[in-house]
Amino acid sequence: MWNLLLKKANDRMAFVWWYLLIPLVVFSPAAFLSLGGWDSATALRSVGCGVVSGVLQAVCLLAMARAYEEGDLSAVYPLSRGSAQVLIAALGIALLGEQVTALGMGGVALMIAGVYVVFLPSLSRADLFRPFRTLSQRSSQAALGAGLTIALYHLIDRVGVQGANRIHYILLLFAADFCAFTIFLAVRRRWDLVRAEWRANRPSIILAGCASLVSYLLVLYALSRERVTYVGPARNLGIVFSVVLGAVFLREKHGGMRLLGSALIIAGLVLTGAAG
Repeated sequence: MWNLLLKKANDRMAFVWWYLLIPLVVFSPAAFLSLGGWDSATALRSVGCGVVSGVLQAVCLLAMARAYEEGDLSAVYPLSRGSAQVLIAALGIALLGEQVTALGMGGVALMIAGVYVVFLPSLSRADLFRPFRTLSQRSSQAALGAGLTIALYHLIDRVGVQGANRIHYILLLFAADFCAFTIFLAVRRRWDLVRAEWRANRPSIILAGCASLVSYLLVLYALSRERVTYVGPARNLGIVFSVVLGAVFLREKHGGMRLLGSALIIAGLVLTGAAG
């Protein structure tokens, strides 16, 4: 939902800045009321992970905003999330030593295949390798850059959230994200666009900020209890929503192929859930 709102923004960089500020304002009281919950032996590690993850998320948002300048919601979002899943599964096994069953790997493979199908105009031989040819486009390159940062901050959050107060950790994430993005806007020197975006899209900004907060709270809860190799790909369910929202609200094309890919993603989610 927040990607749809970002796609429709007048100035996407300004929209993201406000979008990051909203969770800080909304969530700060909860953080002050939540005491304890930190493992003293791992507190420094968790804080470091939170700061690094927040900066990576700022880079991801920059890349997504750039990708939406030219690319469709139902193409950019699947490419960024899909490329991230390949890296999440590989790095989760290689760096975190996570054990994944054959059924779980089958589910991940189905989700990755679904992402590829979402990006196909048709099943004809001429279009079969078209997703690779689109990698020369700036929107695709930006989406792949976002995918890399998504994979990295998932892995970092999997480590950082262990032994941390999840409420404090998510506030730290948004604070680091917001500070990094503020530095970018300071270099850009277009605060007039920031004010104009708030006046034009205030309800959308508030909705996007609150949706993001709820979303990441759920993700951190999942990461504290499940392997990143499963949690990361499970977020691909958002691709299904991006296809529907893109078709309904933005009149984007290739709806049939993108729905087929979404069905594969859902099948992969079912397998992964069974494996977990």
